[in-house]
Amino acid sequence: MLNQVILVGRVKKLDKLAGIVSIDIKRPNEKDSDLIPVNLSEGIMDNVMEYLSENSTIGVKASLHIDDNILRIVGEKVTFINAKE
Repeated sequence: MLNQVILVGRVKKLDKLAGIVSIDIKRPNEKDSDLIPVNLSEGIMDNVMEYLSENSTIGVKASLHIDDNILRIVGEKVTFINAKE
């Protein structure tokens, strides 16, 4: 598959109603970071809400979608690197 993105970072915001998890991604200089919203399906979002909390480390395999000139990142698989205690 050609349209793949892998993101690894810390969870900063969980929005179950919208199905969006916002991930804080560090830039290579390690001083700055970007907050990236990732859309998740309801089933994946349920698992994320159960096993993750803010500041947990997460890995997401996703693809890019453009709808009405708006870029969305759609998560396909989530890896829990550092989950809730």
